Amino acid sequence: MDTVEAPVRAATDVLMKIDALEAAAKAGQGRLDQVVLTEATQIVDRAGQRLRMSGELTVVALAGATGSGKSSLFNAMTGLDLAAIGTRRPTSSMPLACVWGEEPAGEVLSWLGIPRRHQVQHRSSLEEQQSEDLDGLVLLDLPDHDSTEVEHRLIVDRLVELVDMLVWVVDPQKYADAALHNRYIKPYASHSGVMAFALNHIDKLSPDQRKSCLNDLERLLKADGLKSPTVVATSAVSGDGLDEVRGLLVKRVSNKRSARERLAADVDRVSDRMASQCGDAKTPEIAEGDITELVEALSDASGLPVVVDAVRRSYLQRASAAAGWPLTKWLGRFQPDPLRRLQLDQVSRQQGKELRRSASNEVATARASLPAATPVQRARMDTAVRTITNKAAEGLSRPWADSVRSAIRRREESLGDELDQAVARTDLGIANNPGWWGAARFVQWLLFAVTLAGGVWLAALLVARIAGLDDPPLPKAGGIPYAWIMLVGGAVLGIALAFVCRLFATSGAARRARAAEKALRAELEKVAESHVVAPAREELEAYTTCRDSLATARG
Repeated sequence: MDTVEAPVRAATDVLMKIDALEAAAKAGQGRLDQVVLTEATQIVDRAGQRLRMSGELTVVALAGATGSGKSSLFNAMTGLDLAAIGTRRPTSSMPLACVWGEEPAGEVLSWLGIPRRHQVQHRSSLEEQQSEDLDGLVLLDLPDHDSTEVEHRLIVDRLVELVDMLVWVVDPQKYADAALHNRYIKPYASHSGVMAFALNHIDKLSPDQRKSCLNDLERLLKADGLKSPTVVATSAVSGDGLDEVRGLLVKRVSNKRSARERLAADVDRVSDRMASQCGDAKTPEIAEGDITELVEALSDASGLPVVVDAVRRSYLQRASAAAGWPLTKWLGRFQPDPLRRLQLDQVSRQQGKELRRSASNEVATARASLPAATPVQRARMDTAVRTITNKAAEGLSRPWADSVRSAIRRREESLGDELDQAVARTDLGIANNPGWWGAARFVQWLLFAVTLAGGVWLAALLVARIAGLDDPPLPKAGGIPYAWIMLVGGAVLGIALAFVCRLFATSGAARRARAAEKALRAELEKVAESHVVAPAREELEAYTTCRDSLATARG
C-alpha cells in the first residue's frame, strides 16, 4: 500500500511546488530580476514536459572531465564494449544512451535530444541473463565537461538541466577542479539528493590515499553547499564500488521518484534565488486615514470649495430669478451666474445626455476656469501621495519597494489632468430644479397681474378726473377701494412671497451645495483610488502572491 501512495503523494507535492513557482514568476514579472524569472519559467515549462512523459523511466547521466574514466564506468555498468559499437557512436560529441527494460523511451530520449543512432537497448545488446531490478533505467554517457570543443560543453550544460540524476565521475587528480565545482556543483547545491559522486581509478591508490581522497572530496562538496553528499569509490578495472553504484541506481529506479525529486530540486534552487530578491516581510497596509488625507488634499487642490460655493450661490441666484418679485428680479440678470463664470454649468446640464463636447474640451474648460492650485495646496497633495507611497513600500525588499513607487509615479503624472476631468464630469445637479419654483413663479406672476390691474384701474380713474369726467363708481371693501387693495395687496403679497421663497432657497442652496460636495468628493475618491491607492494595492497583492507562492514552492 505504501509503495503505491508514496509516489502519488510525491507527484502531488512537486506539482504544487511547480504551480506555486509559476504563480510567483507571474506575480514577479516586471518587478524581480528578469534573468531569474526567465529561469523560473523555463523550469516550469521543463517540468511540465517531463511530467507528461513516462514516470516509469529514470534518466541517470554519467558526467565527468577528460580522463575521469566515465566511459569505462559506463561500459562496466552496461556490459557494453563501446569500441565494438563505434559505428553507432562515430564521435564523442554526442552522449550515448542505454535503456533497460521494455518501457518505451523514445519520447524521453527525443526530448533529451539524443539521436536514435546513439541509443542502445540493453537487453537486445547482451546475451547473458539480466536481472529486472534496473528496468526503467536510462543511463547516459555524457561528453567531457572540460572538452576543448565548445559543442561538447554545451551538450553537457543542456543535459545537466534535464536528467533526473547525475553521477559525477572524478579521478584522484582532478576531483578538486575549480571548473567542476564552480560551474556544476555549487550552483546545484540544492540538488544533493539527485547527485552522486564516483571517485574513480581507486585501484591506483593505496588504502590510505583512498581514504584521504574520499575525505577531502567530501569536505569540498560540503564546502560547496551539499549537506550529505553521496560519494562512492570506484574502479572500472578492479570492479571496486560497481555493486555500490549499481545498488544506488537500483534504489533510484525502484522508487520511481528521481524525476520528481530532480524537478523539486530545480524548483527549490530558483525559488531560493527569487526569495532572496522578494523577501518575506509582512505586506504593508494603506491606512484609511492616509486615504482620507489624500482625498482632502485633492479636494483642496482641485478647487472643490470654490465649486461648492459657486453651486450654492448659483442656486440662490436662479431661485431668485424663478420665484422673486417680477419688478425686482430683473436686476439679477446683471449678475453673472457663478457656475457659468467657472464654465461648469453646461457640463452639469449635459449629464445623462449625449455630450456635445469631448472630454479634452471639458478638461481645457475646467482648467481655464477654475483657480490654479496654490503652492501650498500642491505641496499638501504631494505630501499625501508620498505618505501613501512610503507606507506601501515600507519593509519591502528593494525590487518591490521600487515597483510600488514606480507604479504610483506613473499614474501620478496624470493626476492633475484627472482632477480637472473629475470636476468637469461631475453632475452638480443644475438641471434638477425644484417643483416649487414653477408654482412660486406662477403665483408671483398672478400677483403681479393683480397689482398691475389695480394700478391700471387707478390710472384710469386719474385720467378720467383730469379730463373732467364724472368719477365712475368705485367698489370698496371695508371702505377701501378694490383698486388700491389690488395694487398694494398684490405688491405686498409678491414681496412677502419672494421673502419666503428666499428662505426656502437658502435652505435648498445649502442642500444642493452639500450634494454637489458629496458628488465631487466621490469623483475625487475615485481619482485617489485609481491613481494612487489602486496601483499601490495592486503591487502589494502581487507581492503577497509572490511571497506566499515562493513559501509553498520552497516548502
